[in-house]
Amino acid sequence: MRSIRWQVGSLAVAVAMPAGAIELAVRDAVIGAPLQARVEHDGASYLADGRVRAYAIALPARVHVEADAHRALDVTLADDGMATTILLDPLEEPPAYARLAQRAEAMPHARWLQGYARDAADGHALAGVRIEVEGRHTASDADGYFELELDPVDDDGTAGGRTVVHAHANGRADIERDGLARIAGVQRLLLAFGGDTPARGVVELGARDRRDGSVGAPDAAKAPVVRAPVPPIDVALAPALTPPATIRVGYADAACTQSCCTGACTHSCVLPLETYVRRGLDSEWIASWNTQSLRAGSVAYRSYGAWRVAHPINANFDICSSACCQVNDAGTAANTDAAIARTPGIVLTRNGSEAASAEYSAENNSWDDPGDGLACSNNDLSCGNGFAGSPANGWPCLADAVGTGHGCFGHGRGMSQWGTQRWAIDASARRWPWIVDHYYNDNANANGAGTGQRTAVMTSPLSLSAVTVVPSTTPAGATVQLSATAHNAAGAAHAHLLVGASLHRSGGAYIDDPAGDAPSSLPPGDTAVARAFHIPAATPAGAYDVLLSLYLDVDENGAIGTGDMPLALVTATAAITIGGNDRIFADGFEASP
Repeated sequence: MRSIRWQVGSLAVAVAMPAGAIELAVRDAVIGAPLQARVEHDGASYLADGRVRAYAIALPARVHVEADAHRALDVTLADDGMATTILLDPLEEPPAYARLAQRAEAMPHARWLQGYARDAADGHALAGVRIEVEGRHTASDADGYFELELDPVDDDGTAGGRTVVHAHANGRADIERDGLARIAGVQRLLLAFGGDTPARGVVELGARDRRDGSVGAPDAAKAPVVRAPVPPIDVALAPALTPPATIRVGYADAACTQSCCTGACTHSCVLPLETYVRRGLDSEWIASWNTQSLRAGSVAYRSYGAWRVAHPINANFDICSSACCQVNDAGTAANTDAAIARTPGIVLTRNGSEAASAEYSAENNSWDDPGDGLACSNNDLSCGNGFAGSPANGWPCLADAVGTGHGCFGHGRGMSQWGTQRWAIDASARRWPWIVDHYYNDNANANGAGTGQRTAVMTSPLSLSAVTVVPSTTPAGATVQLSATAHNAAGAAHAHLLVGASLHRSGGAYIDDPAGDAPSSLPPGDTAVARAFHIPAATPAGAYDVLLSLYLDVDENGAIGTGDMPLALVTATAAITIGGNDRIFADGFEASP
């Protein structure tokens, strides 16, 4: 047993290091900065920072980690004790990131690279680091921050191709990142300098670039609003499922920047699931693609990661960070961030109790083009050209017209990444829920449900409870206030919701008030939601159930319609009594005899 020094509360003490103890570091999940964090376990409190240090916490253990201005995490540490970095999300977006994001909104064709340069070992900022891209260069400031405006993209919003990032810090090995996408908007990168040999990395891209038509086509014009039933009667309510709060990802460095296959990972990085999705979608999908494709991809990416939490690939981490598993690195893109913000916490499930293994590959058309030079690893192409699938592996044939004539590129299971883009820009301009259901549920085929592995459905991280009605007794023609407690288990804000409501009693029709449907944004945790409800003057007297619902505004028109996704529903039985228009309800007093 060896002796170490560490902080317990505010006291530095020397203790014996028990078997199974853990090496920990805590850093900011967005900018990689070291954090002064508190790690609590079994009544003891330990101080941690950005450097990996040993702590006398017997493993396995469940610890609570918190730092000022950051969201706390509860983390399970494995008994194998691999060195672990815990990444905490900041409560607010870094000011430099927020400022540039606002500027970029007014410049749709502009391109920027921004980020931070840090020491890989402890996360401290590196000033004066020279960053060069496409002949343009800048240097990091005292906080390690850098910002570089690049040549704008074409008028169609795309630039295409790849570019290389060169970074040089005096006295340290250079970093070169090859393969950064040339796309409009802001891309962010964490540069972690460590080691004594130059680090050359290739930005992996799961979908990879191929010859194809326009990839940046805008969304189709909005269709006329068709009112959806409120509550969701004919539309299936998404089953509730709490996604895992965190995921353990294998990396090759303490800064969580060097991707690795399972056997080469030396470090476990624990981060919030939504942060994991942001760090990976821009590598697995092409960030210049249509937003409907990116949103569909975010559900698949999140689901596969969440499935790995329940079925870890290794005792020390749930999933690796390279294309051997699912690409994840310290870079993000504004386009994919925006897409992910539209689907937080939504995963697929087949059994209702855990996330589904939502496989995907670049091109799932069941035809191998001998002349395209692309690797087709699908061992069952029996479905034929114009169909996706791999029946020998449990994925039945799926008519996928947009893939016709495109050579297989990948294993053929689950979602076709290029298929998501083509459906999004096709004349039908499919939205992301349709695309997800198409590949994972056969869009509830002619038999009423998918088959084989195509039986997954999307879930909801939201729930409603504790409905109140004020006043609970009222005349017809009046307006009442409805409220409830909404719970968001996504770990990120759901900012595009609509609160719907209906009244109902046995044998009668549902009474609706679409004009009162209210927009709502839910941060993680519990939040009060409210809306007004106008009772039609012709409503018959009696006791009514009150039904409150939350819809995701998929078509972004601010009204609950048939294209929107119902995520939560709660019913309060006989919660309101409606009387006639007599004086007892008009002025609150009995009429004079």
